Amino acid sequence: MIIARPTVMQERWLAVGTRYPALRAAAEKLGHSGGWKTTTLLGRCLGFLLGLVGTGMLAGVLSQLESPLLVGGLVLVAAAEWLVAQRRVFRSGIEEAMYLCGAVAVVVQLLIWSDGNNDALGVALVATAVLLVGWRLLNPLFTTLAFAGYSLAIALSGPQGFGGSLSTLEAGIACVVLAIVALVAGGREWQRPAHDGMLDALVITMPWLAHGWFAAYGWPGSAPNNWALLVLALGFLAVNLVIGVSRSQHAPLIGALGNVTCAAYSLQKLLPWPLHWQLIAAGALLLAVAITLERLLRDRSEGLTSRAIAEPAGVEVIQLAGAASISPAPSAEPQPGFRGEGGGFGGGGASGRY
Repeated sequence: MIIARPTVMQERWLAVGTRYPALRAAAEKLGHSGGWKTTTLLGRCLGFLLGLVGTGMLAGVLSQLESPLLVGGLVLVAAAEWLVAQRRVFRSGIEEAMYLCGAVAVVVQLLIWSDGNNDALGVALVATAVLLVGWRLLNPLFTTLAFAGYSLAIALSGPQGFGGSLSTLEAGIACVVLAIVALVAGGREWQRPAHDGMLDALVITMPWLAHGWFAAYGWPGSAPNNWALLVLALGFLAVNLVIGVSRSQHAPLIGALGNVTCAAYSLQKLLPWPLHWQLIAAGALLLAVAITLERLLRDRSEGLTSRAIAEPAGVEVIQLAGAASISPAPSAEPQPGFRGEGGGFGGGGASGRY
């Protein structure tokens, strides 16, 4: 069975058309997009909301059935697959909402039938459904939510689950390992832009999620835990800065901004200073990171660089010459036409000229 989805080249052309709308019509005219139809980010968000509204209306219609979640989920998955395979819809938002709600509804119905009390297993199954939908639709947001769900399942794998303590230490370690794996895999040149987006999303979010799990572990207010959080945040900050600059990638640099926030949070817990001094310390740390990043990117001539764009010499003369060449020539002075006798206004010599 061949799953209908854009080829690597078609997805690349769709990504170019999304980033540069002026090239979208040319790509469609030349047939590079393969007939796949996509939309802008705003249209995608509106389509997703429309899909959620339609899903809610279908749930109301099927609420009287014995297994409404199973029937409705299968109908939604079939309708979304028809949109993708037959109508060749790609990232329009509607099919994403239908696919996501349908897959989750089927899993929830199966969990209701099983009548199990294993919270970790239920969360892991829902995360697996979201992961499959993200892989099917090449959606980095869904895959990131799925891995976050897996970390929640690991945290719930403790002896008490929702009713007691969580295994947040294991969940934090899993997020750290996943962030490192995503950083290593990000150094490879992937063919599909969606695969790059999936890895970039993990590089950005997993260290933040790990910091949150570690902050909830043990005694959140204890000094050793806060020192460990500070070391973790600074370690990911340094690694993301180095990798982002060396590879010319935006995702590690964006992740570094979140690491700065995590480091500021840990400093706020460690330093018993007044609030204004804590703000000054956080601002000084952010300023030091910004200066370091600017110096690292100053001497680069390609990729990410902080060097100002220098205009070539004589560009003003070229601009003036171009403006002069396209400006219209001044019209000739009109020749005086024939004027009859009598006054120029009102007649009867009212103008004083006869």
